[in-house]
Amino acid sequence: MTDALPPSVPFHALTIVQHNQGYMAVGIDGQFLRLDENLAPIGEVAKPFPMGVRQTCIADGVFVGTWIDHELLMARMAALDCNLPLIEGPDRGVLRTRTTIEAAQHPKGALWSHVLDAEPLALCGHSDGFAFVLYKKGIYAMGNDAGEHWRIELPTWPELKKLPRANDVVAATLNHNSLKVWSRGGGRNTYDLQTGDLISTDVFVYDGVLQEVHSKNEHELLVYDNGSVVWLGGSEVRAEGQLAGPVQHAFWNENESAWRIAGWREELYLSSEGIERTAMNEIPVHILDHNGRIFLLLNNGKWIESTL
Repeated sequence: MTDALPPSVPFHALTIVQHNQGYMAVGIDGQFLRLDENLAPIGEVAKPFPMGVRQTCIADGVFVGTWIDHELLMARMAALDCNLPLIEGPDRGVLRTRTTIEAAQHPKGALWSHVLDAEPLALCGHSDGFAFVLYKKGIYAMGNDAGEHWRIELPTWPELKKLPRANDVVAATLNHNSLKVWSRGGGRNTYDLQTGDLISTDVFVYDGVLQEVHSKNEHELLVYDNGSVVWLGGSEVRAEGQLAGPVQHAFWNENESAWRIAGWREELYLSSEGIERTAMNEIPVHILDHNGRIFLLLNNGKWIESTL
């Protein structure tokens, strides 16, 4: 094993998505770069579509993402084969002249692509497909061919109706054969992934507005707008922590029984013993376990190794 760090990513990254054959680096402005299993670049950077990427997931080895532009009031959902070369897409100016569904532009090289008529709020993938939530539309479960398996209405939680926007969905997570949908006010519904049938509904009460949820099996990390994080193991609160700013990325490390968190100019380690942190000058945008080494990707494109 070498102590060398992976090559830098040549743009400001939004996330690094792992698939069976390697990784896909995704930039905040819609750039894509394929990486091999050692995080080394494959081919050149390309921008398949001239919009920023909002959500990403892997559905049976296929990259699925959403592209959103609030100025143009446009959104797309498309799939890319992680093992095929990336293709440069159209210029942004072309989008302004293609205003009908029939003439709409789509990400170049996509296996499939759809125009969305509402903003996607959440997206998550699994071995047989993916699920997503559309604003004021509903929850959708799709197959890998983008065929619809089922759709249901957006949930509401009566106990949250007096709180502003508390019913707004902010996250969707998967656990084996169930799909869980979360709201800003802590509402959570669990659905059967195969049928869409409601399994359970309740509200997790906490002082804060829920922003996002990271999940792995029965472990969930709830992230709040005030910098608080809560680790749920099943229905039990295992640990809590207070961050200096927003969470950029987090993952559950099964070997350590702990959460690894990339924060705002800080790295954090949340376990049953509490929270440890290391301050840094740059902002880590992604954190991952690569062959037993914990790497953080900084907003300047450089990788560093964890000190925790």
